[in-house]
Amino acid sequence: MVICLMQSIWLGKGIMGEDKYLLSSVNNTLEILDLLSMHDALGVAEISKILKMGKSSVFKMLYTLEKKEYVQKTPDAKYMLGIKFAHYGSIVLDRQNEFSFIKPYLRKLRDRHNETAHLSVLDRDYNIIFIDKEAPSAAMQMSSRRGAKLPAYCAAMGKVLLAGIKEGELEKVLRSLELKKKTENTITDPDLLIKELEKVRIQGYAIDAEESEIGLVCYAAPIIDIHHNTVAAISISGPSGRMKQNSEYFIDSVRETALEISKAMGYIE
Repeated sequence: MVICLMQSIWLGKGIMGEDKYLLSSVNNTLEILDLLSMHDALGVAEISKILKMGKSSVFKMLYTLEKKEYVQKTPDAKYMLGIKFAHYGSIVLDRQNEFSFIKPYLRKLRDRHNETAHLSVLDRDYNIIFIDKEAPSAAMQMSSRRGAKLPAYCAAMGKVLLAGIKEGELEKVLRSLELKKKTENTITDPDLLIKELEKVRIQGYAIDAEESEIGLVCYAAPIIDIHHNTVAAISISGPSGRMKQNSEYFIDSVRETALEISKAMGYIE
């Protein structure tokens, strides 16, 4: 956070902390797109109320977005994200060449257990972004998709990635987050979460014990690069009964796979 005037000037911000280079109309339009990404569909009045924008301005932005096919209007006059984002999303994900070599490892992990295998990274807002997913033939699997986000604090891969943050910065990060309950098992106490992440750092893996989704358990391990930085995480997830019954087997397997990937990136134990 910017805490002094000199830092504000260096970042191109005014005394009040506002970014002088930020174009408000574009920023507001992007706020609408961000909001629509979290809902199936919303009307003009709903968007106006949530974002505290005038209805006229919201309508004009939505009209423009609809003309450019970034949103589409439903029969009941609500708006949802357009199919164009699926096109852009696939392009972005396909260009993640740094991690493209990991796919065979994920498939191997999936095939070994017939459970869902994931690869994710941490974004700047401390959510995990699902970069890749290898789904099994099993009927029950995690309701995730490539490009989707999930708060890091309540996910096994998220805990692994958060545990990779430098100790001096981690507490500041956690106390800046709004820790909401996803299920009754979600850890929302910053102090308890810090202790949990210290444990993750020591043992080299993390567990999502139905903290993000009831009925699903996930085990994750870090991908570490040549500089010993945690750059990504992989996981294996499935129904809580099967996952808990064979927890040691799953944990050993995901740690072993993560280590293989890390060594392929130049990591030396």
